[in-house]
Amino acid sequence: MRGKRARASCSGHSWGGIFIKGIGVSSGIAIGRAFVDWKEHVEIEKEYVDDVEMELDRLNAAVEVAGQEIQDLYKDVASRLGRDEVEMFACHGMMIADPEFIGQIKGRIITESVNAEWAVRSVADKFIHVFEDMDDDYLKSKADDVKDVSARICRLLLHIEGGDMTALQEKSIVVARNFTASEIVQIDRDRVLGFVSQEGTLASHSIIMARNWGVPAVVDVSNILDVVETGDMMIVDGMDGVIILNPDEEIIELYRNKQACLAKFNEKLTDMKMKNTVTKDGIPLKIYANGDNIRDLRSAMEKGISGIGLFRTERLYMDRDRLPTESEQLGVYKKAVLDAGGKTVIFRTLDIGCDKVPGYLNVPDEENPALGYRAIRLSLSRADIFRIQIRALLRASAFGKAKIMFPMISGVEELRLAKGLIDDVKNDLKKEGIPFNPNIEIGVMIEVPSAAIISDLIAREVDFMSIGTNDLIQYTLAVDRMNRNLSHLFSPFHPGVLRLVKTVIDNGREKGVKVSICGEMAGDPLLIPVLVGMGLERFSMNADSILRARWIIAQVERSEMRDVVEQILSLSSVSEVRRFCEERFSSFRQCIPEN
Repeated sequence: MRGKRARASCSGHSWGGIFIKGIGVSSGIAIGRAFVDWKEHVEIEKEYVDDVEMELDRLNAAVEVAGQEIQDLYKDVASRLGRDEVEMFACHGMMIADPEFIGQIKGRIITESVNAEWAVRSVADKFIHVFEDMDDDYLKSKADDVKDVSARICRLLLHIEGGDMTALQEKSIVVARNFTASEIVQIDRDRVLGFVSQEGTLASHSIIMARNWGVPAVVDVSNILDVVETGDMMIVDGMDGVIILNPDEEIIELYRNKQACLAKFNEKLTDMKMKNTVTKDGIPLKIYANGDNIRDLRSAMEKGISGIGLFRTERLYMDRDRLPTESEQLGVYKKAVLDAGGKTVIFRTLDIGCDKVPGYLNVPDEENPALGYRAIRLSLSRADIFRIQIRALLRASAFGKAKIMFPMISGVEELRLAKGLIDDVKNDLKKEGIPFNPNIEIGVMIEVPSAAIISDLIAREVDFMSIGTNDLIQYTLAVDRMNRNLSHLFSPFHPGVLRLVKTVIDNGREKGVKVSICGEMAGDPLLIPVLVGMGLERFSMNADSILRARWIIAQVERSEMRDVVEQILSLSSVSEVRRFCEERFSSFRQCIPEN
């Protein structure tokens, strides 16, 4: 069924086209013809079988062929694509050989006497649900690995051919129900103008690849497959998350101009690479990067950052079936510090909880893991694990400017316990004659409202504070940020959130303690000027936001933004604050003017 032709008006004009809103996940504008990939959507039904051994044989054969396919794909990717893609398929190879994943599938076949494909789908769905509920982007993206591998096994069990995206013959905007990494790497990237998917998430591997390729992408576009056909003209606005189907010439011309404008703006951003971060009225600020691996660090360093403001350490614990040893951790931390070339690297200690706990820790399930046994609470209760990490971090501090930061601190008591453990480990290292920096700086994540409210007290105990706005928003507004039904309530523009952020910044300045923000709010074009006006001096963000943030900071005056902050804090609702910011700072997120 074809969608109705919608009309949109702007500046007195009336334009034709079907306008559909999704989620913009890779910025840029694509204009071209659609190529629709009609992958068969297979409904797998549960069937009971008499011959369990035959089902196990079917599964083993499919797993063996899938393993060979993944190995062949890995070799192909390694020869022509980047490290990200190679690492992705190495993970797929490990999953297909994972005794826990495959073992659970076999266990379901045996105990329930069910068909192999249903056992694969049901076990995969359980793993996918766990990963999709996680709030860490890297761990969340693991759901894509499970989807990709399980779909491959099911396809082989059911003798179904894959999608036909490899049939792409000319430059097109590729539209599909969803994309797997395995499918995307087989497309000639020179023939892809943009990606549009009916499903999909911000953290999916396919979207990460689209960003790496510099291809505009929009996901979660409801019912797009009901209204688009191969050959239809499309516009994809990856920044605003807008799809325009069969636009008229006026709209096409408008977006071509916007394309040209963005190209010029990107040239400006390239010029910002090694420039200092300074406001228009000459106040020097600092931009740091977030990351969880050495590759992230190297990529960010090329953009002239002041260091790594958030190095997530939990990846070391999640990519294995046992605890990482002190030596293994030291190897990663030491390399990060050395690669930073004398710049700061702030290591956040283990931040996992019941929604993202590796099985080998044997942590019991909880009804509300977001408010439970996680982050610093888990570390303090498992001092044996925590001490090993602290030892590795302290030893790494002998090689560069390492700092330690505790997550989810809710009060001074927890902080003092964690600092006491560091002091104990320092004493042990002294006795053993192992070098470390005795004056290593210690900081905390402010991501719980109680910590923000008493940040003046916490500031007396630490060298720095970093506001984790993603969780601070979640806990302040009592909104699960992964719940799509509540997504309209999760907003950094909420007056309560902004007042808490300003409270922390003010308390840090008063106590002489450095304050940064490391959540997504730090890279939001509409909020960067507000944070400057609040007096924030340190921003930490994803690498792809760094140059734009530096450019925005160079356009604003702190003195002027102070007055803006006063106006914003007098507003009473999310909609009022957002409308004010959009009207005042729209040029920072739309097509940038020449001046």
